[in-house]
Amino acid sequence: MSLTFWEALLLFGILGLLAGGFGFLFKTLVQTKDERIKELVAERDYYRSASVLERAMPGELHPAALPPGTAIAVAVPAPAAAAEDGKNGKKVTETRFAMYSLLIQAIISIVVLVLSFLLIVAPTEPTANQVAYQLISFIVGVWLGRGVDYATKR
Repeated sequence: MSLTFWEALLLFGILGLLAGGFGFLFKTLVQTKDERIKELVAERDYYRSASVLERAMPGELHPAALPPGTAIAVAVPAPAAAAEDGKNGKKVTETRFAMYSLLIQAIISIVVLVLSFLLIVAPTEPTANQVAYQLISFIVGVWLGRGVDYATKR
């Protein structure tokens, strides 16, 4: 199997497009889930405070019977301490998202490395081999940099 430079470029472009789209959709899914949970919590708190106010009123059961200017406060609770990591204060969901993102990047890097090595081994044009070599050098550099950042605790 021999790939020309343009075929290799197209292949890596499609892989990058799919990986970026998958990452974007996953991030959007997590964000919309968190926003919906916040909306539901605010709505729950509103109806709880309304029921407490209604329960305290003597014999008047209809909300229209409230005196003018009576406000029903919606209190949004602070994040629970159990949802935070004890070491550095980051939320567990942010850490989980970071780990998923790192896993996706690692899988993409492995796929690109394998395809680049196959491109170098296969008889192709010299420019395709140069692109494959540069991709390998880039990926190795990125992961070595991540290792240095992890070792120095940045």
